[in-house]
Amino acid sequence: MDLGFEEARKLLGGLIGSRVDLIINSGLHKGSYVSSFEELGDGLIGVSHPTLKGRFLPLSRNAELFVKMDSPHGVHQATAAVVRSALNANIPLLWLKLVSPVEKVQRRMFVRVPASIKASAFFLSADDLKEPSEDFSLPPKEWFSVRISDMSLGGIGISIKQDLIPYCLEGGRYLLLMKIGDASIFIVGKIVKILIKKEGAIEIGFAYEALPFSIEKIKIGYIRQQELMARG
Repeated sequence: MDLGFEEARKLLGGLIGSRVDLIINSGLHKGSYVSSFEELGDGLIGVSHPTLKGRFLPLSRNAELFVKMDSPHGVHQATAAVVRSALNANIPLLWLKLVSPVEKVQRRMFVRVPASIKASAFFLSADDLKEPSEDFSLPPKEWFSVRISDMSLGGIGISIKQDLIPYCLEGGRYLLLMKIGDASIFIVGKIVKILIKKEGAIEIGFAYEALPFSIEKIKIGYIRQQELMARG
């Protein structure tokens, strides 16, 4: 195994399930293809095999791609080369070998649209918190009501009533249940910031821990619908 891959593993280990853009800069299939990060292998990364017009995109061994992996805190990007395809797996995979270091770009890459969706949240854990103060107490482990105020593929803005602030812990992990159209979806993530605005309104920034590809498709449809309504 390439020793340099261990550094990449540290960066990529928490990104499994994230959206991936595979970019081909030249040739017959030049373009950008949506995929998802599925597995870390022995010096390789496995992404869902990209498709073109309903068929698996034909990619030759050693063909180079530019890979962009979206996360709530930025974009991880690198150049990779095709090693092999595994089309008979439960999720057809394209295995890639990194040929450049993974870079982390600190900037928002997602369109954010306004929303007004009733949802419910449930506190899961606070494993990553720093040493708490003496009067620190964990939020209750029970469902509480929230409202989604804006949405992107990187995170969600949440509004809550002032009396529910004890349920909200910055850095805490939560399960979020919302309904988009006819689909009820569950998302796990963290509260990354809590803002108290005028008149006691409380706004929360919620970052996804991982966004399954099936849920991402639902959210993409909603975001596009909201964009079209705004233009109209």
